[in-house]
Amino acid sequence: MHDLVVRGATVVDGLGHDPIRADVAVKDGCIAAIGEVGKVASEIVDADGLALMPGIIDLHTHYDAQVTWDPTLSLSPSLGVTTAIMGNCGFGIVPSPPHLRDLIMRNLAVVEGMDLDALRAGIDWRFQSFADYMTMLRGRGAYMNLGVVVGHSAVRTAVMGNDASVRKMPTAAEITEMKRLVGEAMDQGAIGVGASYSLNHSGWGGVPMPSTISEVSEFDTLVGAMGGPGRGVVEISSGPIMPDAMEEIAARHGRRIFMSTAIALYNDQYPQRALGVFEACGAAQARDNELYIQITCQPLSFDFTLASAYPFYSHPTFDPIKAYDREQLKTVFRDPSFRSALRADLRNPKPGTVFQGN
Repeated sequence: MHDLVVRGATVVDGLGHDPIRADVAVKDGCIAAIGEVGKVASEIVDADGLALMPGIIDLHTHYDAQVTWDPTLSLSPSLGVTTAIMGNCGFGIVPSPPHLRDLIMRNLAVVEGMDLDALRAGIDWRFQSFADYMTMLRGRGAYMNLGVVVGHSAVRTAVMGNDASVRKMPTAAEITEMKRLVGEAMDQGAIGVGASYSLNHSGWGGVPMPSTISEVSEFDTLVGAMGGPGRGVVEISSGPIMPDAMEEIAARHGRRIFMSTAIALYNDQYPQRALGVFEACGAAQARDNELYIQITCQPLSFDFTLASAYPFYSHPTFDPIKAYDREQLKTVFRDPSFRSALRADLRNPKPGTVFQGN
């Protein structure tokens, strides 16, 4: 006997097949049958006139802070999402030594466009270590299933403090501690490591997010600290780093790597570059190195104002003014030399830049 039968729904299986009218039976938490499944079940749901589909897995979210005050994780469940992955780009909120929590919130407020006052008022800091965070999640009763990646920037901040965004090279002791934190997180239930080398990822006051200034060898070391081959996955907003470098790391550690990168977004100025990135990943897979692109299939859009011109931050002209207030920005934007310099940036945008002038 089945535990549950959903009867008479229009079933969309997510595999590209045409919708069909069918019954769906569930046994021990798994789909047991689709079609004519009989009339005996512990629970029967009449779904006539309704559609039934698998839950959506959202592979790239930043609910790390919100989940501490909002177990509904609004608004993803209302859109059909039943599983979400958090900690992407390496911007988690754990490990979180108490004296660094405001720094963590300030950076998160900028890089992910969150309200700082809301973060300060809302985050329930009942955790410090990754183990504490996972305990909190398990007791939170979140509406969605959750997977958490441990973040490169989060770990770097926990170990290096304010230096994480300004000092490129950690000490040997700091590297050892970062490796320990990654290994500990994997032991406590992390599904992998997240990181970023995106040119667009800036934190409070315009400082670069910590992982973005590190050597790729540091990221490589943390991937190795995850454990043996095949243990966990890696998500990286890889910025201008090309697939060949990522393939080397995937091959060295036997790890599945997902690249979220603006170079994989179609752009009229460079029509072949995005396709070339996908082709390079396909070639890597043919060599049994699991490298994948994870990117939106629609054009990327931002709502922003020139008071906080985040999509422009990857252009060198903006480097010295990211922390300016409104009045300072007005003065700069009126300056013909600034405008001329920005036009020069837009004529020769770096790979991985979000806004390329068109």
